[in-house]
Amino acid sequence: MSLFRAGLPALLLGACLVLAAPLAAQAAPMDAAAAQVRAEKPAKPPTTKELTKDQDSYLALVSRDHPLDPANYKPKDLRTVSGTGMELRKDAATALESLLKASRKDAQSLSVLSAYRSYDRQIALFNGYKARYGTDYATRISAPAGTSEHQLGLAADIGLSSGVCNLKACFGETEGGKWLAANAADFGFIIRYPADGEKVTGYKYEPWHLRFIGVDQAKAMEKSKAGTFEAFHAALVKASKVKPPTAAQIKKQRESLLILRFLPPYRDWSIGYDFAR
Repeated sequence: MSLFRAGLPALLLGACLVLAAPLAAQAAPMDAAAAQVRAEKPAKPPTTKELTKDQDSYLALVSRDHPLDPANYKPKDLRTVSGTGMELRKDAATALESLLKASRKDAQSLSVLSAYRSYDRQIALFNGYKARYGTDYATRISAPAGTSEHQLGLAADIGLSSGVCNLKACFGETEGGKWLAANAADFGFIIRYPADGEKVTGYKYEPWHLRFIGVDQAKAMEKSKAGTFEAFHAALVKASKVKPPTAAQIKKQRESLLILRFLPPYRDWSIGYDFAR
């Protein structure tokens, strides 16, 4: 009797542990699975308003044909890019820091030459180019104030730490320039002004000019083979105007297709011949 009394607590404890173990094992995978679902959840497609009206959007199109409104717009979430004295919007700054870190691991020595520029700074810069080169050429290499991506806080000019080919087309032929073109999308950036895009973008080839649009969209643009951001943006706007089917429309479509489950494959009922024979 004493042995039974002494062993009963241990027996109960063992039973509890046996029962608890499967429950704990089940709980952990469920949490991991939930985390994976959250991580793999696709981003919502941009709305028409976000693409055409929201200047805070990472997909805002800014150019001479699409000026900022107000012209002296300033983003609210600027911060200094680590290791530089220059600013970008928070997410763009973080992405650029990651890009520069990755470039160093691949033995590329890149530096930030320019990032956010205010409306007033852009006025001074453009007027300087205009005085030096004339209006026509100045507009091919610089944006008038109120039409610059730098004012969005989403653009950065990148060069070699050595200074070789900085802010010149030959930068694209350097090892650093090639690395940038090949890896920019992994960090949410695109080469904004490609070599064959001047007729569309209005600007000469700038292999050094990065524009942040987010990793998902940068990858999507890369996959789409869109030649310019203008072309990619136009496709996004077009897609955003297509209304998704309603629940009633989806139900009706499913019901109309349900009959196919009961038909033999490849059967042409008009002549009664079964091609599966």
